Amino acid sequence: MPHEILEHTADFRVRVYAATAQMLFSDALRAMNDILGPTLLKEKSYVTAVIMLEAPDLTALLIDFLNDVLLQTELQRTAFRDIVFHTFTETALRATLSGSRFECLRCDIKAVTWHEADVRRNSRDEWETIIVFDI
Repeated sequence: MPHEILEHTADFRVRVYAATAQMLFSDALRAMNDILGPTLLKEKSYVTAVIMLEAPDLTALLIDFLNDVLLQTELQRTAFRDIVFHTFTETALRATLSGSRFECLRCDIKAVTWHEADVRRNSRDEWETIIVFDI
């Protein structure tokens, strides 16, 4: 399992880990969607969006990435589950998101917070971080 939901008093706290930094971003996106719990529209819809970001480091890039996807989710009423990276460095990314439109969300996330966020390699040489979602 690429992520696990951890106990937190008022928010959702998730540990995400993956073999590569790109996979960490993809797994963090899936974790956020698991929390949002979208009910997809019955008719099939396929939506794409391009995202381009720059940040001072990998942790900032991840938090900015998730917050940007969260904004696009709300604006386009789309659950973005898949991502294709065109450019990916420790300080920048360009990617195409794809997903399906939804009727409603089980949970509203206000923001992806900086609390406990620290993208790093763990003792198993995996990329890992904790993400706290403000609900």
